[in-house]
Amino acid sequence: MKGKRGAYPNWQTFLLLLILGGIVGGWIGDAMIKIWPVLATWGRVHSIGIPSFTLDLKVFTLSFGFMLRINLFTIIGFVAAYFIYKRI
Repeated sequence: MKGKRGAYPNWQTFLLLLILGGIVGGWIGDAMIKIWPVLATWGRVHSIGIPSFTLDLKVFTLSFGFMLRINLFTIIGFVAAYFIYKRI
């Protein structure tokens, strides 16, 4: 007997939706803060990640860094993207 497998798309689609959800959530949050400045506390950004690191070897330069700038609106965008993923 075959096991039942979920009909969800692959993880690449999920990752793409999460990234887009965070970006769109941030944009909507910025627009809402410009319209209603009272929401500025919800738009406070917290940075999580690895600061930029550069290694200069004279032949080539290698730079690496990753920073996630997150606020409440990006989290709302992540949650919305998750629900969209579940509906696909």
